[in-house]
Amino acid sequence: MSKKSQSILLIAIIYLVGAILSSYVFLILPMQLIPALLVADVFYTLFIYGCSIILKNASLYDPYWSVIPPLMLILVAIYVDRAVSMGVVFMIFGISFWSIRLTYNWAKHWTDFSHLDWRYENFKSQHPKIYWLINLFGIQLVPTLIVFLQLVLGVYVIVANPTLNILTIIGTLLMVVAAVIQFIADAQMDTFKEANKGKKRCIDEGLWRYSRHPNYFGEIAVWWSLYLIYLSVYGLDLWVISPIIMTALFWFISIPMMENKILQTRPEYADYQATVSKLVFFRRNDHHKQMEKTQ
Repeated sequence: MSKKSQSILLIAIIYLVGAILSSYVFLILPMQLIPALLVADVFYTLFIYGCSIILKNASLYDPYWSVIPPLMLILVAIYVDRAVSMGVVFMIFGISFWSIRLTYNWAKHWTDFSHLDWRYENFKSQHPKIYWLINLFGIQLVPTLIVFLQLVLGVYVIVANPTLNILTIIGTLLMVVAAVIQFIADAQMDTFKEANKGKKRCIDEGLWRYSRHPNYFGEIAVWWSLYLIYLSVYGLDLWVISPIIMTALFWFISIPMMENKILQTRPEYADYQATVSKLVFFRRNDHHKQMEKTQ
């Protein structure tokens, strides 16, 4: 068995044990549904954090983002102990489709425990004394809480157990489309990297010609799609904050970190920034390049 297969098997065992323990915590807590889910989710994260300390690799947390959402919603659907409606089935299918795609992408690029996400490497080298704190909160607990805010919408939908409606159908289809966009964007990036191995070039083809981060666009679209399903049951309310917070995470943190990293090695990326939309697919601003050529 290769080192990659061994490490993935170990990760699967760790996540399975974590799922069993956190499910037990959820079932024995004398709390209402959502608070109990939150405690169990935080417990699961702390379990993964502890294992990441033992294995000396914070990237153990990486699959948590995609693995936990469908598991949590399926657990809730079982917990309410009644036949679920087609509305709930559609929603869980949409989340599961996204989850399988994203988890597959993680497994495809995972090597073994010698691999550590470049962002974590930066945190570790820049703040060695408080890295354990950054790992606990910035890398693991905060993302867990942000995803939990999204999943609360799905929990409310399961509790309401709505019949199938047009917004639920549209929301589910948009989840699938968003996951397909992510798949295509990631495949195009992989192909580009393979064709330009050893070169410092900026991708400007496929979906990347019209969005600088089509994969992030797909990720955000998944959570707005879930909100659309929630909206079909409860209408517009303060829970719109959930997808807004997710959008802000990518807009103000993930994208700037990624683009600053690229600019350090590829200054020409600044031209790409001025030409291509940051997130949403828009018409290119090729006028910017034409103006530069005439100067």
